[in-house]
Amino acid sequence: MDTIFGAENFRNHITWKRTSSHNNAKKWGPISDNILFYSKSDDFTWNIIYQEYDQDYIDSFYRYEDERGQYSSVGLTGPGTTQGDSGKPWRGIDPTLTGRHWTVPNSQLAEAYPNLDLSTLSVQERLDLLDEAGLVHWPSRGSKPRRKRYLDDAKGVPIQEIITDIRPLGSHAKERLSYPTQKPEELLERIIRASSNENDLVLDCFCGSGTTAAAAEKLNRRWIACDLGRFAIHTARKRLLGIENVRPFVVQNLGKYERQVWQKAEFGENMGFVLRAYRQFILDLYHAETVEGYSWLHGVKGRRMVHVGSVDSPIALGDVQQIAIEFKKTVGKNPSRVAGVDVLGWDFALDMNETARQIAQDAGLQVRFMRIPREVLEKKAVDQGDIQFFELAALSVETDVKGRQISIELTDFMVPPDDVPADVMKAVHHWSEWIDYWAVDFDYRADAFHNQWQSYRTRKDRTLLLRASHDYPQAGDYVVLVKVIDILGNDTTKAIPVKVR
Repeated sequence: MDTIFGAENFRNHITWKRTSSHNNAKKWGPISDNILFYSKSDDFTWNIIYQEYDQDYIDSFYRYEDERGQYSSVGLTGPGTTQGDSGKPWRGIDPTLTGRHWTVPNSQLAEAYPNLDLSTLSVQERLDLLDEAGLVHWPSRGSKPRRKRYLDDAKGVPIQEIITDIRPLGSHAKERLSYPTQKPEELLERIIRASSNENDLVLDCFCGSGTTAAAAEKLNRRWIACDLGRFAIHTARKRLLGIENVRPFVVQNLGKYERQVWQKAEFGENMGFVLRAYRQFILDLYHAETVEGYSWLHGVKGRRMVHVGSVDSPIALGDVQQIAIEFKKTVGKNPSRVAGVDVLGWDFALDMNETARQIAQDAGLQVRFMRIPREVLEKKAVDQGDIQFFELAALSVETDVKGRQISIELTDFMVPPDDVPADVMKAVHHWSEWIDYWAVDFDYRADAFHNQWQSYRTRKDRTLLLRASHDYPQAGDYVVLVKVIDILGNDTTKAIPVKVR
C-alpha cells in the first residue's frame, strides 16, 4: 500500500471488532480485522459519518426530558471575555465575572424562527428568543442558564478508527451467502459513504461475493468489481440481480491477459518454443501423447486425437472446420484406429455445441469439446494433480413465436457424467437441477450479452423458472441468445435465430 499510494498518504489504521470472543490458549484472542485507509493525495473526498449514541451515553448525557423529548444541558457561554454584546449581562447574569462570554447557536434559533433576520438582533435579544422558544434550561434558582440540545437533533458520534457497532454476519443473516470471506454490507456502506459521493466510481479488485459492488449500487455509486474466481463472479452476479431496480451491468471475461502473462512467465518469449512447450504442458495434464506432422491435431489419447486451443482466442467454428478437414484427409482414412477428436479450449465461441458438432458430423468426425480449467495457471493445483477437464454441456431449447411474442423454454440440459463428482451425480434427480442460473438476450447483436430476463436459485429459494417470454416492438429477424450457468460454475450458450412477423 505504501508503494502504491505513498506512505505520506496513509490516513488511518482502522480496527473492526468482528466477533465477541475467540479463545486461544497461548495468545490474545483474535477478534478483529484490520482496515488500512489511504488516499491518493492530500485532495480526497471525506464525508463525516455519524454513529448513533450508545444507551449508556444517552442515559448519562440526555437525562432531561420535556414535552419535545430527551435533551442534554450544554453551556451558553464560551471561554474568554469580549467588549461587544456577548460580554454584556443578560437576565442579571454577567458572564465576564467568570472570564467568559455568551454564545448563541444561530442554527437552533433559525429553526425556531425561520422568517426572522437574526443578524439585526443583539446577543441579548437572541437569548430572549431562545428562552421564549423553550430552548433554555434553568437548572435551579441562582444557577447559570444552559441550552437544551435534543437527542432527536443530535447527529451522533463522528466515526472513530475502532469499529465496534457493526457485527459480523450471523448464520441467519438475510444477506449471508456462505462465502468464506463475506463482510457485512453495513461495513462497506460506511466506508463508501465516508470516501465517495453519489455517481463516484468505486473499485474492488478482489470482490469475492460482491459486497462492495452491492453496497455501492444501493448507494448510487458507479462500480467495477474484479475477481479471479469463477464462483466469486457468479455469486456476485446473482447477488446484484437480487437488488431491486439494479442498473444494467456487464460481466466481462478478461482472462486471456492473465493467461498471456502466465504463458510468457512459464515458457519464455521465443514464440516457436513457447507454442510447443505450452501444447506439451496441456497434453501432459490431459494425459495425452504428442503427435507430429499435423497443423491442427496435436496429440492422441487412447483412440482419440487431441487439439489444444491457444491462450489468446476462443475455439471458433473456423477452428472446427480446419480440424475436420485435416482429420478427414489424414487420420479419418483409418476410422477403426481413431474414434474422434477432443478439442481442448480455454473459451469457446457462442453456440459451439450444436453448430460445431453438426459441422464435424458432416465431415464424419465425432468431436468432444473440453474446457481447459483455470486451475492450470496455479502451480499448486498442477503439482497436486487437481486438474480436471470438463466437457461442455448440451442445452435444448424450444421456441414458440406467435405474432410478435416469443416464448423460450428450456427442455433439457445434459452435463456429461465423466469427471463429475459422484456425490454431485447422486444428488441430481432431474436435468433442471444442474442449472443454477439462466438468462436471455432476446435481441443479440454479436456484441455484449444484454441480460433482458433471468431466473436463478438463491440460498433460500431453490426454485427455477424454465420458461420466459418477450414481446418485440416490431417485426424482423432476431437472434435469441440463451446463457446457462450450471452448478459446477460452467457456462453454456445457445443462439437461436427467430423470425417475428
